[in-house]
Amino acid sequence: MKIPTTLRYGLRIMIEMGKNYPQAPLSLKTIADNQNLPIKYAEKIIKLLLNAGLIRSVRGKEGGYLLSFQPEKIKVIDIFEALIGRLYLIECVLNPQICPRAKKCEARKLWQLLVKKWRCLLTKMSLKELIKGGKNGFAKNW
Repeated sequence: MKIPTTLRYGLRIMIEMGKNYPQAPLSLKTIADNQNLPIKYAEKIIKLLLNAGLIRSVRGKEGGYLLSFQPEKIKVIDIFEALIGRLYLIECVLNPQICPRAKKCEARKLWQLLVKKWRCLLTKMSLKELIKGGKNGFAKNW
């Protein structure tokens, strides 16, 4: 399984903004430069985060982007779902009607369990904890 670039870059953007919280807004250029991201790709991701309400824009000379909430109020699952949609591994996990074997498929039970465990972890973990985990590691808390 490969994590999409949109999610990888989006988490980096949110971490950058979380580290800056609650200071002045960050410009798109500053965010992209600090995270070594292509500005066009960062712009696309910013739009997704804006649409999800996780960040807000501030207009004007000193404008840019700010988190809409404190980092401890933003759950990692919200970032995932803003960037890549609802978390699932295989379509039948969300929509069992697409597969005639769904009710008796042993493998589907594994996919459901994995999604349940991932959702549980990502729902418990906040952006603030993600930022701290990057410095101290996750083993102590997770």
